[in-house]
Amino acid sequence: MENFQLDTKEYQEAHNETNIIEQIFKYLRYWYWFVLSVLVCFFITKNYLDHTLSIYESRANIKIIDDSKSNFVIPNAGSYFSRSRVNLENEIGVLKSYKLLEQVVKNLDLNTQYYTVGYLNKIELWKNKPFKMEWLNSSVDFDAKSFSFEIEIVKGGFKITNTNERESDKVYKFNEQQIVNGIPFKAILQIGTNLNNLIDKKYLIQHSSIESSVIGLSNKLKIANTNEGTDILTLSIAANNSDKSEAVLNEVIKQYDIDGLNDRRLVSERTIDFVNNRFKSLERELDSIETNKASYKRENELTFIENDAATASSGVIGAKNDVFQTETQIELSKILEQTVKSDKSLGLLPTNIGVMNSNVNGLLSEFNIVVLERDRMLVSAGENNPRIKFLNNKLLELQKNILESIKAYQRELQVSLSQNNLNKKTTTNKFSNIPNNEKILNSIERQRSIKESLYILLLQKREEAAVNLAITSSSIKVIDYALTDNSPIAPKKGTFYIGALIIGLAIPFLILYVLFLLDDKLHTKEDILKLTKNKIILSEIPHIDADVKITSSNDRTLLGESFRILRTNLTYVFPLQSEPLGQTIMVTSTIKGEGKTFTALNLSVSFSILDKKVLLIGADMRNPQLHNYLDTNKTSLGLQDYLHNTDVDWHSTIQKNQLNNKNLNVILSGAIPPNPAELLSNGRLEKLIKEARNEYDYIIIDTAPTLLVTDTLVISQLVETTLYVVRADYTPKKVLEFSLQLSEKGKLKNMAYVINNVGSNYKGYSYSYKYNYAYGYGYGYEQDELKRTTFLDRILSLFKRK
Repeated sequence: MENFQLDTKEYQEAHNETNIIEQIFKYLRYWYWFVLSVLVCFFITKNYLDHTLSIYESRANIKIIDDSKSNFVIPNAGSYFSRSRVNLENEIGVLKSYKLLEQVVKNLDLNTQYYTVGYLNKIELWKNKPFKMEWLNSSVDFDAKSFSFEIEIVKGGFKITNTNERESDKVYKFNEQQIVNGIPFKAILQIGTNLNNLIDKKYLIQHSSIESSVIGLSNKLKIANTNEGTDILTLSIAANNSDKSEAVLNEVIKQYDIDGLNDRRLVSERTIDFVNNRFKSLERELDSIETNKASYKRENELTFIENDAATASSGVIGAKNDVFQTETQIELSKILEQTVKSDKSLGLLPTNIGVMNSNVNGLLSEFNIVVLERDRMLVSAGENNPRIKFLNNKLLELQKNILESIKAYQRELQVSLSQNNLNKKTTTNKFSNIPNNEKILNSIERQRSIKESLYILLLQKREEAAVNLAITSSSIKVIDYALTDNSPIAPKKGTFYIGALIIGLAIPFLILYVLFLLDDKLHTKEDILKLTKNKIILSEIPHIDADVKITSSNDRTLLGESFRILRTNLTYVFPLQSEPLGQTIMVTSTIKGEGKTFTALNLSVSFSILDKKVLLIGADMRNPQLHNYLDTNKTSLGLQDYLHNTDVDWHSTIQKNQLNNKNLNVILSGAIPPNPAELLSNGRLEKLIKEARNEYDYIIIDTAPTLLVTDTLVISQLVETTLYVVRADYTPKKVLEFSLQLSEKGKLKNMAYVINNVGSNYKGYSYSYKYNYAYGYGYGYEQDELKRTTFLDRILSLFKRK
C-alpha cells in the first residue's frame, strides 16, 4: 500500500503541471472545426480579394542640381565661389507645396473623376474614358464645389440617374451644352468612341473642390531621399489606377521644373531691371561728382594737385625772396640816405652798394663826376672860382636830388614791401591749403572711383544675368520617369491568406478555450489530480455503449479489464488486519447518477471471479438502483426489513448466486422507508457488517450520495475503505471539494477515487484513456484488445471519429 501511495504521489506530482501534449491533443480532437473554420476564412478572404481593387505603387526618381554650379559666371581673379549643398528638405517642401500641386490638379483635371459603376465596386477610368466633361462655369465658386452624378448611356445620348425625378428620364445629347441642377457642362465624346457599345453602361462622375483635390494629392504623394549620401529624391504614389499615378508624378516633376526655371529666370530678369535702374542713378551720381570736382578746382584755382603744390612751394619761396630783397633795398637806401646827409663836404658818394634804383645810381654817378671835376679844378683854382662855385651849387642841387630820389625810392620800396608781404601771405596760405585740398580731391576721387567700380560691377552682373537668362537650364535631372511595379503593394494576398489561416485557427480555438474555461465538469484523471492533490485514483472505468454493462468471468473487454485494475489497486489500499476478517468497502458519490451502484456491482463481480465470497449490500434506501441491474423485484425482502424489524435475520434477506455466480450474494435495499437515517443508525447495520465479516471475504456497500443525505456518513464509520465514484463529463468540479472535506475531517475513511464513464463525450480524453490503458494492460489479448500505441498512432487517431 505504501508503495502504491508513493507511486501515486509521484504520478500526481508529474501531472501537477499542465501536460502540453495533452492540451494540444485536447484541441486537435476537434480538428474538423479548425479545418472548417480555415476553409470558411479562406473563402471569405478569396472573395474579398477577388472584389478588391489592387493598389500599385508608381515611382519616379529625380536628382536636384545645385544652382551654384549651373550659373554662368564671368571669370574674375578675385572671385571665389564655395560649393553650396542642396537642402533636400526645402525641395521636398516645394514639391508638396499647395501652389505647385494646385497647378498639377488644374492641368490634369484631377478634380473631375470618372468611374465605371460595377456590381460590387467602381473602377476609375483615366486613359480610356469614353467621354470627357467640360465644365462651362469657370468661376472661383464653382472650383470650390463638390458634387457627383451617375450617367447611364442610352441610345442617342445619356441619362442622369441620380438627379430629381422630373429629369431622371430625360435623354441628354453628347457634345451639346447641358444644364443639370444649375451646373452647365458639355459631355464630349472621345475620338473613336462607339456609343452603341456603351449602351446601358453606367458611369459615376465626381467633381471635387480644388482644395480637397490638392489636399488629397498631397496626402498620396510620398517623397523621400532614399540615400542620404545623394541628392536623389524618390516620388511615389500608391493607387488603383497606375496610368493616372504615372501621369500625376510626371506632371509634378514637370511643374517643379517649370517652377524652378521661372524662379531663376525671374531672378535674372529682376537683376537686369535692377541694374538698368541703378545705371541711371549711378550716371547722375557720377555727373554730380565730376561737377563738384570741377567747381572745387575752379574755386580753389587748382589744376593738378602735384603741380599746384610745386607752384605753391616755389611761389612761397619767391615771395619770401621778394620781401627779403625789398627790405634789403630799404635798408641800403637808408644807409645811402644817411651817408648823403652826413657828407657836408660834398665829397665822393659810394656807388654800387646794392641799391637797385637806376635813377639814384645815375644821380650818384653824376654827383661823383661833378665832385671829381671840382676837385681837379681846386688844384688849379681857388674855392671862389666861379666854376668851383658853380660846381658846388650843382653838387648841392644833385645832393638834394639824390635825397629826393632816395625818398621816392624808399616810398616805392614800402609799397613793394606791402605788396610782397601780401603776396607772401597769399602764397603761404595757398601752400598750407594744399593737404586739405588734396584730401578733399582724394575724397571726391574716391567717391568717383567707387561709383565707377560699382558701375562696372553692375555692368558685369547685367551681362551675367543676361547670359543666365539666355541659358537657363533645368534644376533637376530626371533619372527615372514614373514607372509602376507589376506586383501590387496592397492587398498583400500572402498576408491576407496567412491572416485568414491565423483567424481560421483562432476562432475555433477561442471558442473551445471559452467552452473549456466555462466547463465546470470533471473529465480526466488530471482534472481530479489537480483538485484532490494527494488523493489516490484507483482506476478509470470507460464509457460502455453496449447494453450489457456487467463484467463476467474471462471478460476481455475494456470494462472487464478496468475492474480488474480497480480490484488489483484496491488491494493496496486495504488496511492491514490482525485477524482474518472480510474487507469492508463503501461505494459512494457526491450526487446521484455518477455510477456508484454500477461500480459496486461490477467490483463485487470482479472479486467473486477470484473465488472470493462477496456480499453486496444495497444501502441506498432513498433511490435504490441495484435491482435494475439484477432484474429482481424491488419490493423483495431487503435491508430495510432487517433494520426495521428485529425479528428478521439478515441472512433471510440475502439473494444468493446472483448473476449465476455462486460467490456473489446480494442484499437489496427493500421498500423505501420514511426514515432511512434513523434505521441506519439503530445499530443493526453495524451488527450485520460485523457478523458478515466472519462469513465473507469482501462486504461491499452501495450507499446514497453524500451531498444529498446523511445516510452515507452513518455507514462510513462502519467500513474500512471508501470508494468515491466520480463520473467523467458529469460531476461538477466544485462538488469535488465536498468529498475532500469529508476525507480530511475523517468522515470518510481510507478514501480513494474511481473515475467512471471515461471517454463518453469528452473526446479530448478518450484517447488519453485508451493510450494509458493499452500501454499498461493491453498486452496478451486477441482481436478486441488494444495494442500498445505509438506517437504516430496518437496522431492518426485524431482523424478517427469516436
